[in-house]
Amino acid sequence: MSTVTLSIRVPSETKRWLERFSKGRGSGGGAAALLLEEARRRETFPAVDFRDTPAGRLAYVHGTRVPVFLVCHLGVDLPASEVAAHYGWPLWKAESALAYGRMFSDEMAEDEQFWSEVEDELALRLPGLHTFTA
Repeated sequence: MSTVTLSIRVPSETKRWLERFSKGRGSGGGAAALLLEEARRRETFPAVDFRDTPAGRLAYVHGTRVPVFLVCHLGVDLPASEVAAHYGWPLWKAESALAYGRMFSDEMAEDEQFWSEVEDELALRLPGLHTFTA
């Protein structure tokens, strides 16, 4: 993705917050760019929000504990109406999450791969652990 330089003025309190937020995420400018990109995505896909996880920033369905990649995994075999019914959401929420997953399919694959590796690691550390798909 090509990038351009953008200079903005923010209150000093916002700058201090951004410096704290950017710890472990690279530069303040990089963190600001990440937050702007997330805001753009939230505007386009109103059901999607972002959270810090062990895998980094991850897309979640707003107001839930459900990562978008799980919705997309379910949505491979089901239409949005059935995904919405499964989670008890309004149709727009399922449609928004699925549309996000289609637009950012590489990101969804990375998220799913990370959590698959976590599951494998847990299986090694916890003998007798059985996983199931609901």
